[in-house]
Amino acid sequence: MLQEMKTSVEQMMDICIGLAREAAASGNYALGALVVRDGEVLAESGSSLIVDDDDPSAHPEMSAIRAAARRTGSRYLRNAVLFSTLEPCPMCVSAAIWAKMDGVVFGATQQDALDWAALHPSDVYTWRQIRITAREIARAGEPRIDVRGGVLRAACKELFALTPARPDAG
Repeated sequence: MLQEMKTSVEQMMDICIGLAREAAASGNYALGALVVRDGEVLAESGSSLIVDDDDPSAHPEMSAIRAAARRTGSRYLRNAVLFSTLEPCPMCVSAAIWAKMDGVVFGATQQDALDWAALHPSDVYTWRQIRITAREIARAGEPRIDVRGGVLRAACKELFALTPARPDAG
């Protein structure tokens, strides 16, 4: 029996999903991100906002972009793509533009996160969004970057349920 072959984009999203699961297991948001160039993962990050890091800009996408820039020794990440389990916020998409990346690929949409938050209110895990889509930011940016959403969206939406009800006491 032949198994369905996953595309390289789906394989990269699978890695993001694994990072999101690890983040949730450590008490953080269930989010994961990668920076990939020519099929090589330059950097990866799960969320660290709640338990590990008090930096409000330390979204997994920002952490991955920062790590990729350090690894390559350049603030420009030409030919690289940012992958994320959740549609990146305006800050993260802007960082991809400023890094001159080729594009952004994500799973769940910001509306998916807002819908989840409305059904599962929490003072800690708010899933807040700045209601400007990644595509809108990309259209306004220079250089232009491609945005592709909905990759393994159902699997990425399922991650929301992994986020703990409250952070570990510590």
